[in-house]
Amino acid sequence: MRRRWSRLALVLVLVVVAALLRAGDANPAMAQTQRIGAWRADVLPPMDGFAPDWQSVVPIFIPTTSQLVTPPMGGGAVERVAVRALHWEDRLYLMLEWADNTADTSSFRSEDFADAAAVQFPAEAASTVPAICMGQADQAVNIWQWRADAEDASRSLLEDDYVDMYQFTDDLYFPAREAGNPVATGGSGATNLLAGGFGTLEATDGGGLEGHGNYRDGRWAVVFSRAMASPGEMQPVFDGEASMDVALAVWDGSQDERNGIKSVSAFTQLTITPEDPPRRAVPAIGDWPAYSPSSPMVLVASAFVVIALIGLAGAWMYWRRVQNGRV
Repeated sequence: MRRRWSRLALVLVLVVVAALLRAGDANPAMAQTQRIGAWRADVLPPMDGFAPDWQSVVPIFIPTTSQLVTPPMGGGAVERVAVRALHWEDRLYLMLEWADNTADTSSFRSEDFADAAAVQFPAEAASTVPAICMGQADQAVNIWQWRADAEDASRSLLEDDYVDMYQFTDDLYFPAREAGNPVATGGSGATNLLAGGFGTLEATDGGGLEGHGNYRDGRWAVVFSRAMASPGEMQPVFDGEASMDVALAVWDGSQDERNGIKSVSAFTQLTITPEDPPRRAVPAIGDWPAYSPSSPMVLVASAFVVIALIGLAGAWMYWRRVQNGRV
């Protein structure tokens, strides 16, 4: 009878622990095994990150910090990025969303810097991840970068403004475009880049990479899209057979972030899955984030309660064993 009560107490503690974790919407293993799931889409994902098809997908929140690996160091204006990923037929779609009080879409003056975002993958599969900033000589990286000023080609121009693109293209020859200058290519706001260490960043063929960003209600939503098959050398394939390491970076232009001054994440993993995405009924617009992660204070308080309950249960069971003369 006493053994039954001991077992019942243990079960009660486990139930209370599970209830607290559920109330806090916490996954105890998430901090160690956080992954970005690229879920199967039922329809073609839109390039507008504020569309309901994107906003209803439960995001993964990736923390970011200032870049402190190599000069110029600094940044950190953005503390976290909400990430969602889908795949449709033969293409991968990756959406980044973050809070930003201002939309910095131009870099006309030397003191102006545009908002931007990037995702970084190892150029080739390896057992270890490359260096977080630009990879290294024996482990190159493929970077997809989106810039707000590269996409905003329809902005209003003042009489004495200088521009990097033409608003008409009939019967014109573009030397910079012929030379492969990524700024002169126009079109998508995303640029396909390769790097094998500090100071080696260079543009490569677009490889069908697309990128589009929208700003609304104090936040950016940027969608990247590329074929899952590798479009060229040193560009990863997303075949679903293995997880792919991925890191993020975000620049806040109004905070003078540019080049190495940025918010960066550690490497996490992207997993292609045939399953449908987990969804929540959330609005396409409104306060960001529409789905918020658990409050750290709630989780800390829950942890103390759990530890206290386990301690009390253990003490009670030990006392019962002493009473029965088993200790």
